[in-house]
Amino acid sequence: MAQTNSIFRTAKPTEPRLRLNLPCTINLSGSVREAIVYNISHSGFAVRLPEDQNTFSLAELRSVSIGDIAEFEVRTRWRKDARIGFAFLSKRGARPVLDAYFTKIGEFPT
Repeated sequence: MAQTNSIFRTAKPTEPRLRLNLPCTINLSGSVREAIVYNISHSGFAVRLPEDQNTFSLAELRSVSIGDIAEFEVRTRWRKDARIGFAFLSKRGARPVLDAYFTKIGEFPT
């Protein structure tokens, strides 16, 4: 989702993304966490969690359900404070779902 060659450089997005403010549910083994998707691309998305709900183990991750879009199997790309970046396990499966959503709202990643 972002590429950097040094810890001193700012990560640069590797593909277009759409800024959003959509509720989502992070499904863990045995519990869930509510979050907000704040950007999305065809490769993955980033979420913001409430400060008091960001201390769970990512090893418990099962999927993420994004309201109005779908539930996706994902893997964690990065975690920083109350933000987490996820990559789709199946880009091929996610792409048509995302394209249908982008068409429905009339906005596309730029």
